[in-house]
Amino acid sequence: MQTLYLAHRQLALFFALFLFSGCAIQLVPDYDQALLDGLNDANTEALTLFAQVESGSTAEEYPSHARDYAVLIGKFGALRQRAQSRYVPPLASRLAEKKIIRDFCASETNPNGCLNASPASIGEILANIRRMRDLHRERGLQSGAVVAFRNRYDIQIDQALTVENALKR
Repeated sequence: MQTLYLAHRQLALFFALFLFSGCAIQLVPDYDQALLDGLNDANTEALTLFAQVESGSTAEEYPSHARDYAVLIGKFGALRQRAQSRYVPPLASRLAEKKIIRDFCASETNPNGCLNASPASIGEILANIRRMRDLHRERGLQSGAVVAFRNRYDIQIDQALTVENALKR
């Protein structure tokens, strides 16, 4: 019961500080137009690749798509690095380490991931594209597999674009 009371006090203090500070306290990284533009460009290229193979593609056809995979992996890799290198405000980092915030963000291992969520989403995009590339190279792609990869991709890119657009303020 004492822990719950303390947690409520910490949360109340957090919100009081936030409300009384107006806009003076920054709790998320700065908006990065180049990152958003890069995500939009890479998204167009990824959707183009999905369209090229949506009916399926054999392993023998993989070499004609190898460069497309490499370009996408390179672009999303660079975008992830850019997102990871963003400055997270010190007060936000300290607050993210508090148990109540870690519980809210559901991140025991990386509470700052809640403040700068795009690197994780982009990392998932990279893993998805690499799995698709490897399957394409080894066994080819059936149309159902392409749909599954595309559905996972849509969720991941939507998360990254939503976060970046929200930072635009």
